[in-house]
Amino acid sequence: MGRLYTRSGDSGSTTCFFAGKPLRVPKSHPVVEALGSIDEAVSFIGLARSFLPGGDVYGEVVEVLRWLQRLLFNIGFSLSTGEARVSEGDVRRMEELIDRYYGEPLRRFILPSGPPYIAGLHVARAVLRRAERKLVAAMGEGFSVDPVVLKAVNRASDLLFAIAISLARAEGVLEEV
Repeated sequence: MGRLYTRSGDSGSTTCFFAGKPLRVPKSHPVVEALGSIDEAVSFIGLARSFLPGGDVYGEVVEVLRWLQRLLFNIGFSLSTGEARVSEGDVRRMEELIDRYYGEPLRRFILPSGPPYIAGLHVARAVLRRAERKLVAAMGEGFSVDPVVLKAVNRASDLLFAIAISLARAEGVLEEV
């Protein structure tokens, strides 16, 4: 990597790959919005991790969250370059983790709350839902989105919800329904 700045986006556009070919698009394009939302979610996960207390239970969560941050980077890479970096195996792993952290059907809506690390995970979850909506909007404009990427973004937000609820329950934080 060269310099941190390239100056190529100073005019309000950036390069994305459309049908395997580079294409200049405005920074307001839904794919660019989705990439920004994914980056935002990665940052909120990092913020939540920074608030996690020590201990064995949290050590596993930290590793899962670190893995998820890397996966989200790979999703961003896939979207911005057209090169597949996400697999059905990643989706399956998230589904297994969701079942482990929240192994029951959702019966009611739960208000996001709790200590900063739990609330941060809820914010990251909501930001990923926005990324998913932007990807669907991009698809509506003809942008090709790998179906595995769309599934992975959806499962990532589910996983963050499952982890947040699991941590809240472990901490004895009362659920507000």
